[in-house]
Amino acid sequence: MLSPMNPIPTDSKASAEQVREAFRDRFGRAPEIVVRAPGRVNLLGAHIDTSEGWVTPAAIDRAVFLAAARPVPDSDQVPDSDQVPDSDQRRLTMRALSFNEDATVRFDELSPPTEPHWSDLPAGVAWALLVDGHEVPGLDVVFASDIPIGAGVSSSAAVAMAFVLAWKSLGDLDLNGAACAQIGQRAENGFLGLRSGIMDQYASLHGQRDHLVFLDCRTLKHEMVPLPEGTRVVVADSGVRRRLAASGFNDRRAEIDAAVAEFQRVLDNTDGITTLRDVSRDDFERYSHHLTMPQRRRAAHVIGECERVHAGMAALREGDVASYHRLVRRSHLSSRDLFEVSIPEIDVLAAAAWSIPGCYGARLAGGGFGGCVNALTSPEACDAVVQAMRDAFQKSFDNDPNIFVTSTSDGAASTLLPT
Repeated sequence: MLSPMNPIPTDSKASAEQVREAFRDRFGRAPEIVVRAPGRVNLLGAHIDTSEGWVTPAAIDRAVFLAAARPVPDSDQVPDSDQVPDSDQRRLTMRALSFNEDATVRFDELSPPTEPHWSDLPAGVAWALLVDGHEVPGLDVVFASDIPIGAGVSSSAAVAMAFVLAWKSLGDLDLNGAACAQIGQRAENGFLGLRSGIMDQYASLHGQRDHLVFLDCRTLKHEMVPLPEGTRVVVADSGVRRRLAASGFNDRRAEIDAAVAEFQRVLDNTDGITTLRDVSRDDFERYSHHLTMPQRRRAAHVIGECERVHAGMAALREGDVASYHRLVRRSHLSSRDLFEVSIPEIDVLAAAAWSIPGCYGARLAGGGFGGCVNALTSPEACDAVVQAMRDAFQKSFDNDPNIFVTSTSDGAASTLLPT
């Protein structure tokens, strides 16, 4: 996956034109397709997509841009032939502009990585497509990103969706939006060993400007819920990086699975419990004493967060941003106290944002254990929120956080280029 030790500077700018020109420089011809896939933020629905709960992400205007084409014959190696050698049809040749590095992945040599590298995720997407039975053509690719890495705004999911859409178009693959998202999730789960859900990939594909994607992670049905017009997204980076597979994220998943198994046992699974979203508040209060304390905390967070998502979407539909703000604050506190994935740096940034009128909500981003705080604000309050976060962080840690302001955006799209 993308290495969290090498974050992309937040002042870098990727564009379709950048990757088109870089493709010409690298491969000596024009690309066939350009893809844009955005990152995402998520305020309500934290850590519950893996429990098939409800989430409310929004795509942002930081994105991955990718230019790609199928291989062409090398005239020096295959004289008088218009046939691409089999070895080229079964490989992915890439240049990552953000790292200024090249890599080649051969489809007959795919295996889960032992050390992290940025090429792991594209390799995982190829692996997931092949496992799903798709005919995957070889590709030449150049891609770039201005999404900060390891900061909880889903740089990895954006990369995965960019590659999925490139293969979908150039390989003429029969994939709808949900299937594309599932391929990205399978790459993370089966190839990279991360027990992640489907929210990030789905949000990258289905985002809409000034809207949240209200997604049921079980049925993969969604509704677009409007935000106040012109909503700004503040992303404040704590500077603390984490690798999900090496952090407590997988431990949290194991504790949730154990809690589900215990509820199934004590209820004799008469209610068809498959995840914690199926456990009612009443059953939790009656039977949670059967759980260990860590399991009880994780279950309390998931069940409470499912309730907060529905309440938050009802508030936004009514234009009640004050109630939405309170629910987002409770979500952060639950992630801190019950899911136990926050850190002091993140708590300081979130509390600073809460203090400013016009902040619609702020909470830790991504899997936790570091990374960023995401805040939604009115256009008028944005500068004050940024300044409050910066001042509080400087006072507490004698350091400046890396803060950038973005906005919600439309989801991923590809453009076939004239040949």
